[in-house]
Amino acid sequence: MALILEDVTQRFGETTVFESLNLEVEEGCFCCIVGPSGCGKSTLLRVIAGLNNTTAGEVKLHNRPLSLDAGEVGFVFQEDALFPWYTVEENMKFGLRARKIDKNKWDDIIRINLEKVGLTEYRSYYPGQLSGGMKQRIAIARVMAYNPKLLLMDEPFASLDSFNRNMLQAELIDLWEKEKKTILFVTHNIDEAVFLSERLIIMGARPGRIKRVLNINLPRPRNRTDAEFCRNRRKILEMIEEG
Repeated sequence: MALILEDVTQRFGETTVFESLNLEVEEGCFCCIVGPSGCGKSTLLRVIAGLNNTTAGEVKLHNRPLSLDAGEVGFVFQEDALFPWYTVEENMKFGLRARKIDKNKWDDIIRINLEKVGLTEYRSYYPGQLSGGMKQRIAIARVMAYNPKLLLMDEPFASLDSFNRNMLQAELIDLWEKEKKTILFVTHNIDEAVFLSERLIIMGARPGRIKRVLNINLPRPRNRTDAEFCRNRRKILEMIEEG
């Protein structure tokens, strides 16, 4: 298994965000997490990333305790998190420097990963000169540049309009099919979850718990207007709302 959670609990003072979560995610799986607001979806990603210490339990990556120093985990936030005073190239170099990647390889790594997101010609641009969708592409390229084993994505397209959101979802699937990274993707958008995921984790209200884990067995490329797609979306919405 790529990722294993064993009895993971997170409390802040007297508040239990989630308790005794157990989960296994296979290598190369695209897995979405959905659930009501406040159930701990984003907090769970932060725990997996090592940004929050668990109150109890353990997070394992490839059957070993997670190591942040090894650059095993990449995190794409809801906001692009680019430094506005750096160019695209300098933003990507910042990530490579932080992960102690050989400096002689930087130029090729930056070029290759900008090609993956279709933004090679924007290398010298500043974030303020880019659209929201372009900035999120750069944020993804910056994370992919240091080749993490696990990619965590916390509603990365939530601030985009529907056209750009749908376009980036399709581009992310293309990238995932080529790279076969293990991806854990948090979203409130059921349509997005059905379009993207192979496996879907449905969490219940706080204290968060895993209610269901579903396989989304729809062929790709997926059609949002297809009857089976709509049936999956309706079934998942009902599961979230029940109880």
